[in-house]
Amino acid sequence: MTPRLGTASVIAVWGAPTADREQLVDALARRFVQRGIRAIALVGMAPTDALECPPAPTDALAQAQAWRTRIDQARHDALVVAAGSPIALLAQRGVPVESWPPSLVAAERGHAFTLLLPPQDAAGNGEQDLDARLRAGFAAVGLPCAIIHGRDAAQHLSRAWSALQAGLEAREEAPATPRHLRAPAWNCERCSDPDCEHRLFTDLIAARQTLTAG
Repeated sequence: MTPRLGTASVIAVWGAPTADREQLVDALARRFVQRGIRAIALVGMAPTDALECPPAPTDALAQAQAWRTRIDQARHDALVVAAGSPIALLAQRGVPVESWPPSLVAAERGHAFTLLLPPQDAAGNGEQDLDARLRAGFAAVGLPCAIIHGRDAAQHLSRAWSALQAGLEAREEAPATPRHLRAPAWNCERCSDPDCEHRLFTDLIAARQTLTAG
């Protein structure tokens, strides 16, 4: 089944080495196109791999603003699947949350979905640290995120597609009274159980959709 998304929708993919992230973005965009939906794979954000030396905060802010502009320009004509996002870039570069421009945070909340590819089990400490910064960043500003586990590109695509469909179904079935959710505790942040993370994501989507409707 094709998730019900279209022009002006944005799906942002966080985490993972740049090559893996862009591979999933390309695959998702192709699948939407195959189903008759105009979609663009937006890649080429400043690399965010663990081994790269981070720029100064002012440079990171400029890069984030430039990436925001590219996303907004592309979404005028198509569904956008973006390899990375402005907030992801700021989180990975270590820019303090209090320094994030409110306009960037608000725009990020307008994305249809955010998907996070966590590090593989054999990943080094650098990738694990980046993943922790990403999770802490989206938790700090209340951004729901689907955690996409997988051993290879095929699994990532299959599970990402399922997460999009499940998220949209959760929005349609959102209860009349929103559930009040606490911010995730650190031990929950470190959890890697796919079922647990899917339940958390579904609850966040349902709560956000109900609050928006109200």
